[in-house]
Amino acid sequence: LGIKRAGIRLFADPLQAIETDLTATAVVLSNQASKVVIVAVDLPAISLPVSSEIRRLIGEAVGTPTSHVLININHTHSGPALPDFFPDSPEQMRLQQAYQEKLIQWLIKVATEANQHLQPARIGADWGEAAVGIYRRETGPDGQDVLGEDPDVPIDSSVGVIRVDDLDGKAIAILFSSGCHTVTMGPRASLVSSDFPGPARDLVENAFGGLSIFLQACGGNVNPV
Repeated sequence: LGIKRAGIRLFADPLQAIETDLTATAVVLSNQASKVVIVAVDLPAISLPVSSEIRRLIGEAVGTPTSHVLININHTHSGPALPDFFPDSPEQMRLQQAYQEKLIQWLIKVATEANQHLQPARIGADWGEAAVGIYRRETGPDGQDVLGEDPDVPIDSSVGVIRVDDLDGKAIAILFSSGCHTVTMGPRASLVSSDFPGPARDLVENAFGGLSIFLQACGGNVNPV
């Protein structure tokens, strides 16, 4: 707590309390030819140099090339900023740097643990749809572009799903991907939160079992309705 949220203007206040825990979840898929690692993180933003270094370290830890490691952040605006984006006071930068160093170790650990629990599995994939988002660029009365809602602009409401089952048909992991900004908490709630992906994951896990992994797609100018 005390770290500022990533962003400017509305989303720059320090985090003051915890609404829901932030999580990192990993799935490792392997066959005789290759191994891929997918890590999903409740985090607002991460720089390319830092994410590239984390991918390299994870690859070394599990024995796969950096190119086979994906880190996906859900872009929650109710998460801590990392030090590469917005220069701030020395104390604030110290907090952000300390969090980033711990984050790197956490992500290596979760990927390593997933790799240690490999088991025979079957994989299926399909597409669904969720009416969660709406185009957020609205033209105000004065003709200016503002953050609002414009239902007449088409958006991509598709949801990609990958399900990994054990050989008895029980879910090991269900990955689902949808593109929408994670801002349901709003700018005035200075709370740590996974935002809507947290309840969505809980819903999937309660319905099907196994681990549920949300992957943020191209949210662009899509906000929650």
